[in-house]
Amino acid sequence: MAQVVIVTGAGSGIGQGIALRFAAQGDHVVCADIDLTKAQATVALCAGGPHLALACDVSSESAVNAMVAQANAHYGQIDVLVNNAGVLISKPLHETSPQEWFTIINTNLTSVYYCSHAVLPGMLSRGRGSIINIASPHALATTTNIAAYAASKGGVVALTRQMAMDYGRRGVRTNCIVPGAIDTAMLRSDIAHGDGWEASLAGWAKVQPIGRVGYPDDIAKVAAWLASDDAGFVLGATIHADGGMLAQLTP
Repeated sequence: MAQVVIVTGAGSGIGQGIALRFAAQGDHVVCADIDLTKAQATVALCAGGPHLALACDVSSESAVNAMVAQANAHYGQIDVLVNNAGVLISKPLHETSPQEWFTIINTNLTSVYYCSHAVLPGMLSRGRGSIINIASPHALATTTNIAAYAASKGGVVALTRQMAMDYGRRGVRTNCIVPGAIDTAMLRSDIAHGDGWEASLAGWAKVQPIGRVGYPDDIAKVAAWLASDDAGFVLGATIHADGGMLAQLTP
């Protein structure tokens, strides 16, 4: 039976890959992105349908509530939520302005609250649902000059555990994925500010024991599995889909 899946940040990168994967397996996908044109472009690439493209600034509670209301009005229910939308600023804490700090925290972490808060009542009333949060290796280990991002993603991991404990017995499974270096526009933008091995895709490939960078579909496959009945006993998990990045002592 087809699921209704909301994917935030679906206009590009990992979010687009996740949307395409769910569509390919016959689900109905709500592609939410701050850029409506990008969301529509993803829908145009999706197999099957009907799918829905919606503009949504996930850092805004009212925008998220409106997006979820439109999705519910269109499909009648939401079965899966993938909290993927995120932004990155590479700066040490003392150089991070309050505005930059709150942009990162609100987009990467508070959005998980807003989106989950909006879909949970429906999932709980049906006694079934899957929420999948996209975290980062920086939630568990980190490097220099990425304070706000690391803090936001650490919060995502902690919130995932808490939601799993609060809602698992009521049929809603919450898990998170920790992607490694994935070939996306975000990574390529960060490469432009890198130094040494960080300044190229080849460098990122070398620090992942698997010997390559990842691709959006590598993460999408994990998300699709987590949302399936095959993962019905998986709850509160932090799944490393990182090419072994976090398994190594030194790169």
